[in-house]
Amino acid sequence: MKQTLYLAWRYLAFHRLKTFILLTSITLILYLPVGLRVLVNQSSEQLTRRAEATPLVVGSKGSPLELVLNTLYFRSDSPEPMSYRQAQNVQDSGLALTVPMYVRYQAQGYPIVGTSFEYFGYRGLELQSGRLFTLLGECVLGSRVAELLDAEVGDSITSSPENLFDLAGEYPLNMGIVGILAHSDSPDDDAIFVDIKTTWVIEGLGHGHQDLDDRGAASAVLSREENRIVANASIVQYNKITADNVNEFHFHGDIADYPITGVIALPPDQKASALLQGRYQSAE
Repeated sequence: MKQTLYLAWRYLAFHRLKTFILLTSITLILYLPVGLRVLVNQSSEQLTRRAEATPLVVGSKGSPLELVLNTLYFRSDSPEPMSYRQAQNVQDSGLALTVPMYVRYQAQGYPIVGTSFEYFGYRGLELQSGRLFTLLGECVLGSRVAELLDAEVGDSITSSPENLFDLAGEYPLNMGIVGILAHSDSPDDDAIFVDIKTTWVIEGLGHGHQDLDDRGAASAVLSREENRIVANASIVQYNKITADNVNEFHFHGDIADYPITGVIALPPDQKASALLQGRYQSAE
């Protein structure tokens, strides 16, 4: 028996490369399925935990899956938009605290999430450096975005237009980075957060340009009629919001009609949740 074991050992020692390949193959066959199962279970647990922590999501009539993926994970095509008035209606009902969401645009491949301050407290997100956005055009980066882009507080990042030929619509905006979130091991690490009004500026619903009453803009003015001024295409529009020009940015029309992709509703108890869901259980 000893001689047989000795011969086997000498054979393995002589054919080292073949032995290494054989052992590696056996190890992969045994442990790869186990490793994949652990990885899948961890991913499933993380996704489920985030979904369970979100009581209700309100959106336009359509695919519930698409709505949830877009609102919670920022990884789906934008669902059919609805008006900001819907978020106000839920808030005014007194049945839930609302967190409006507008997830449509990207910057360097990362989703731009338009939301409100309540989102950070609700998700338990903390700052690694800097502060939260307070002005139009400011943004806060998730930890992984900041790491991969090697970005720091004080740098800037520009939104990416969906259509390069839509010159009159989307508004590529150079956004100043004012904060970086601490690592949370969630989709928030891979997102760029802005105030929801900033996403409306990107969409072209809000804009800023030089003061038409200023002498420097005289050549761009075509006509003046009481409170109405008509300007030509030479008027200078801003693609970066600063402390000097923030007052020149404005929105046209009723903000309640502006688009959002979803609303995270946070009812205080099961009764309020049931009453709120009952309002949407209809053909409309």
